[in-house]
Amino acid sequence: MLLLCLMEKGLKMIQAYQKILEMESIAELKLEQDRMALEKIRKILYQQKYFILDRLTIYLKRELDIQYFFYKIIDIDGNLADILVKEDSRIFEENIQGKELIEFNVEELIDSRMFDNKDEIIIVDLNFEENLLNLSYLCDSLNYNFLSYSDEIKDKLTTFINYVINKNIYKN
Repeated sequence: MLLLCLMEKGLKMIQAYQKILEMESIAELKLEQDRMALEKIRKILYQQKYFILDRLTIYLKRELDIQYFFYKIIDIDGNLADILVKEDSRIFEENIQGKELIEFNVEELIDSRMFDNKDEIIIVDLNFEENLLNLSYLCDSLNYNFLSYSDEIKDKLTTFINYVINKNIYKN
């Protein structure tokens, strides 16, 4: 009788263990699904840099009749920035052109307290991968309180980013 009682308790413990294993399996499946969903979201935010920048410069030329050129710059803090520079930009000529390293933090270029940069230089990415463009950076910078961009530039950049993100949401 005692042996039968112990065997029944052992079976109940094993059933409880089986339940835990099932719960663990369900949780692992959920984690994998969440990881896949996060990967899809990142594919939307991280775009092919040179393709997007080419399209953005074409769009800005068409919408604003301003020609922009792509540059990479390094600042005094070691930040590597991808920027679009307006043709004949005074800020670029005076502070960046011909220098291996700019002598201030690159984000000061878009800070209205530091530069009167309505449309001359657009920072499109900062410290990100070589071939990918992090759209999050540009979106976040458009919400910066002291952003020096003109309302027209902000509007055009917002429209362009919305288009790229929405197109990729529906594609994925």
